[in-house]
Amino acid sequence: MSLKPLRFLSLVAAMLVSAAGVAQAAVPETVPVGNPGNAADSTGYGSVAYAYKIGKYEVTNAEYCDFLNAVAKSDPHQLYDGRMDGGPEDWGGISRSGDDGSYTYTVREGMGKKPVNYVTVPSCARYANWLSNGQGKGDTEKGSYTINGNDVTVPDHAALAKGAPKWVIASENEWYKAGYYDPKKDGGAGYWAFPGKSDSPAAANLNSNAPTDAGSHQDAASPYGTFDQGGNVWEFNDTQNGDKYGLRGGSFYINDNENYTAAATRYDVLSAKWPNYGFRVVLLGESK
Repeated sequence: MSLKPLRFLSLVAAMLVSAAGVAQAAVPETVPVGNPGNAADSTGYGSVAYAYKIGKYEVTNAEYCDFLNAVAKSDPHQLYDGRMDGGPEDWGGISRSGDDGSYTYTVREGMGKKPVNYVTVPSCARYANWLSNGQGKGDTEKGSYTINGNDVTVPDHAALAKGAPKWVIASENEWYKAGYYDPKKDGGAGYWAFPGKSDSPAAANLNSNAPTDAGSHQDAASPYGTFDQGGNVWEFNDTQNGDKYGLRGGSFYINDNENYTAAATRYDVLSAKWPNYGFRVVLLGESK
């Protein structure tokens, strides 16, 4: 299923031209998540003390390609992975051409609305910094995150929510609340067991062996209006546990099943590039 016309128009509207005449990349579409100070779920996750905006969809190949063209003419931080150009199973969505210092990137046919994959947490954090710094030639190493090689200093999201707008990788609590919490749930505010306002598995791209366009399951929106928090690609969050990061949501990958989309399912994983790992961003500070 293709995205609704409103999604397309919002992406076009985001292609603004700055005063210097430089085209600005589209930023991910977000939805507001209010009800600050909500209680945590029985799992211990989901309580967020501030309002924020979260990506309506996973970051797509088209959005990440804009980022690469802006900052990776050379690519010392390995923001691009060769498997993005299809890969062994034709799952990647971005091609690279040219030589170091003049690399250019293009979205592969039919892959623009599919989630970007083969990313690491440092590359996701650099993308968030770039958004925070106005895109274009914006800095990737400092912003919401301070990055030194593969070492990422994760910020205090609550503190950022009190300041000027900043982009981040979703924290685990932000991600969980957007996916499972329902302030209008029958019987009082509370949590669903699965994304899509359901206590049983909702429609999702699981075990299909291929990513789908963002938002393909329009009947499985979360209470706040996000899509694909179950299935399509697993999503990194920036909650750290030693040298590992949180991962949630399930994916298209063979043998992924409905239980992977449940609120009770989570993993701590190393920041490695996999064909079924992606991410979702959050905008802090605009909703204070």
